[in-house]
Amino acid sequence: MFENIRADLRRKTSAYGVRPEDQTFFRKRVTPFLEFGTFAVIVYRFGSWVYKVKIPVIRQILITLYLFINVACMIITGIHIARENVIGPGFVIHNFCGILVLAKKIGHSCTLNQGVSIMTVRGVGRATIGNNCYFGAGCKVVGAVTIGDNVVVSANSVVVSDVPSGATVLGVPARVISREATSAYLKHPIMPVSAEATKDSKPANPAPASTSGVS
Repeated sequence: MFENIRADLRRKTSAYGVRPEDQTFFRKRVTPFLEFGTFAVIVYRFGSWVYKVKIPVIRQILITLYLFINVACMIITGIHIARENVIGPGFVIHNFCGILVLAKKIGHSCTLNQGVSIMTVRGVGRATIGNNCYFGAGCKVVGAVTIGDNVVVSANSVVVSDVPSGATVLGVPARVISREATSAYLKHPIMPVSAEATKDSKPANPAPASTSGVS
């Protein structure tokens, strides 16, 4: 738990405190801890850990504590990250409000903005998301889709089918608009993501000749 929290905070401070006005001790070392998104990520890490505690009595006490903290977190921040998610280190949430994360697995170095929902369809099927992905404000990921590495989901897009690695998607439903393996939105992954795997990956569904690509 603590290693993942350290990785989350390290990526938050190193990747996004880059403006000249951010180079003060307060902005670099204090402000990230005061953001609602940071609080929600820490609550998720704690909840994911307490259910793995081996001693039954201590586990039940910690679970009860987590449930109260999680409700307070949802009321204050408007963010709910289900504790059963498997999320890699370097997880960053910017801003707050209207964020729901209910996925099967999320890789390392992923970033979410306000209004993002990663959700099931009628309680069936959860998304599998790769490493170093960025989700713009208001976007939705629906159902048991698979999203590759180094993917950018543009603001207000709705992902309802698989997305190949190295893609930028936009629209309702989301369509591939770029296959560049790099993007200004994919900042400072905590560990390298294979560029060759991204370059060689193929879309889950071949795109018609008349379009730029369909995820």
